[in-house]
Amino acid sequence: MNITNLQTEFGLALSYLKPKRNAVSVITCISVIGVMLGVAVLIIVLGVMTGFTDLWKTKIMETTSHLRITRIFYGGTTIGAIHSPETVIEHAKRFVPDIELVPVTESPILLQCKKRFDPKMLVGIDPYNNVKARELDSALLPGCTFSLEKNEVIIGSQISQQLGLFVGDKILLHSPTRLSKMVEVADNGEVKMAKNAELSLPREFTVTGIFRFDKYDFDAQVLFVNIDDANDLLELPMGAASVLYGWVKDPFNMKSEESLLSKNLPGYSVKNWEEMNQKFLNVLKMEKTMMFFLLIFIVLVAAFSIMNTLITVVVQKTREIGILKSLGATSGTVLRIFIFQGLLVGIIGNFCGILLGVLVVIYRNNILEFFNKVTHQDLFPAEFYFFGGLPGRIVIDDLIVIGITSVILCTLGAVIPALRAASLDPAKALRYE
Repeated sequence: MNITNLQTEFGLALSYLKPKRNAVSVITCISVIGVMLGVAVLIIVLGVMTGFTDLWKTKIMETTSHLRITRIFYGGTTIGAIHSPETVIEHAKRFVPDIELVPVTESPILLQCKKRFDPKMLVGIDPYNNVKARELDSALLPGCTFSLEKNEVIIGSQISQQLGLFVGDKILLHSPTRLSKMVEVADNGEVKMAKNAELSLPREFTVTGIFRFDKYDFDAQVLFVNIDDANDLLELPMGAASVLYGWVKDPFNMKSEESLLSKNLPGYSVKNWEEMNQKFLNVLKMEKTMMFFLLIFIVLVAAFSIMNTLITVVVQKTREIGILKSLGATSGTVLRIFIFQGLLVGIIGNFCGILLGVLVVIYRNNILEFFNKVTHQDLFPAEFYFFGGLPGRIVIDDLIVIGITSVILCTLGAVIPALRAASLDPAKALRYE
């Protein structure tokens, strides 16, 4: 076999794909479209899943820290106060000098607005020297001024919309610590009023700012106050914290820092952002893998369509195959002609599918907005998906895997028709009508 023979075989395969006014050309076009749509759907779904995962990671790191240090108590619980956070921070910096640690007090809280009660998450920060404070300042809506003095609170944009709150409005915060002291739970589960229970009044706070991180659950649940107000409300010692937030240079490669802190901070638990969100990130990774294996069946169906097309071509070209063999063409030559035909369909369909898929991922939000207008419905509601737009990102490795897989499947779809064509007897083929 030489290059000239391969060029001849490839040219014959290409000639069989040239559009003619017969059923075969129509079926061939349908096969190409099938491959194109299958590849495009794969790219679109995997692109959206990749973008969704990337956006989640970005928003997680925007709305929390790279790692968290909490105090370990008996029984393995991490609920309680770090009474001297500055001492812990100073000790941690001896082993990881580049880390930035800040004390934070966080706890579930009951927010009261007029007669409405909503459970929220209270986060107390130092407004004067805190990475979280700088992030919060940059996320404030236009017209808001960063201020967390005594009895001042900054709320999320979704809390503002849900409760109709604006800068200058008043809210009440009920402490779960104080509320829990008002009742007693007996061993048999009976709940009753605590003896000598004191009346617990809520604290009044003034809304001084509204933030938006474009992460729906965070914007709808979290409110920030001064750490001293948080400690007072939760009855923690002044200067204490419930957790230390930490930031490192590379949040995607922080195993060494985490290991050093865990080793040299006995009595404290150190967890990075991936560990805290491990289950969710694993679900996203598994969903992307399952999507690939499920949607690859679309390309497999297209491969069967190519097989059907080539079987039809073999039947129609039986006399031509007989002539080729009578002129000296080997069974291997005929086999390769039809294998090349399946390969060509796969390459053409794959190229068109990649082009279509990439364009759809690039203009995904424009397309989504168009369908929202047509259907008069929000097809990507933020309250369920947590983001304001449809995420998406094209990964070159995904394109390579999809391209190679689809071409291989399409080529394999041509094997059976090619074997049938190669096995034809020249004498019988020439007599075929």
